[in-house]
Amino acid sequence: MSSLSVVIPTKDRVAALTRTLDALEGQRAEDAELEVLVIDNGSGDGTPRVVRERAERSSPPLRLLEQPAGGPAAARNAGAAAATGDVLLFLGDDTEPADAGLLRAHLDLHAARAEPTYGVLGRITWTPRAPVTPFMRWLEEGGPQFHYGELAPGPVDATRYFYSSHASVKRALFERVGGFDERFPTAAVEDTELGVRLADAGLELDYHPELLVLHDHPTTPEQSRRRSVAVGRSAALYNELRPDRPHPAIQPPHGLAWSAVRLAEPLLGVAARLPLPRGLREPVWLAMTRAGYARGYRLGAAR
Repeated sequence: MSSLSVVIPTKDRVAALTRTLDALEGQRAEDAELEVLVIDNGSGDGTPRVVRERAERSSPPLRLLEQPAGGPAAARNAGAAAATGDVLLFLGDDTEPADAGLLRAHLDLHAARAEPTYGVLGRITWTPRAPVTPFMRWLEEGGPQFHYGELAPGPVDATRYFYSSHASVKRALFERVGGFDERFPTAAVEDTELGVRLADAGLELDYHPELLVLHDHPTTPEQSRRRSVAVGRSAALYNELRPDRPHPAIQPPHGLAWSAVRLAEPLLGVAARLPLPRGLREPVWLAMTRAGYARGYRLGAAR
């Protein structure tokens, strides 16, 4: 395996995307065939112009695709369809490689395991460029965003840990399972759903924590609450589309506990912004995200 295509969907985050592209231009993989595909999802901040200008001088080669509708699932599919590499590396527009050997490391792992069902999961952590708040640290280490703290290096469950902000798979397997389901309109649960189909097709997802990208996306409790609503909507869609494949992490929010957090959502949103002691703030943050999920699920189920 000596060819790799980096697939990056983006919308209105030109500053973070620029830093990610800078890091990709600094990658050391001289003997490999590399390309970077940026799929613009209808940006209004000048992203297409910036990418076109960079594409004239970029190494590795950089291509811009424009996919104004359909969300990140459709954007990633468009990038994969245009890709020429044997390996697809999915990154976020705000996940810049932490060192110059990232692409070479993904390629070497795939070369050592050439079977089409082998894939690689890398690690994501907050960039040190901006302050990491206690809330952001909780999101990463014990909250609902990523669950790397649960993982040991080696094979992991693709149905739970296929994170499309840093994972690589063979293009042949991606195409065989049909890519991302474009009925998911936002960046929520769509990678979990693909992970389920990849696992059913035999994917062995190999976690390598030394492969690191830096997540440049400062997040507040209010922003996280809104994301939880989107996750709830997508969870309802998953259960509608896949009644044959229930997922332990995508449960309908039924019962008294769920009703309680949903009713308390306005108060939890206020409390989450207060300077609470550590022993109290994390339970409040967790209840707030669950309340958002419950509301989003009800909205999604009622559509």
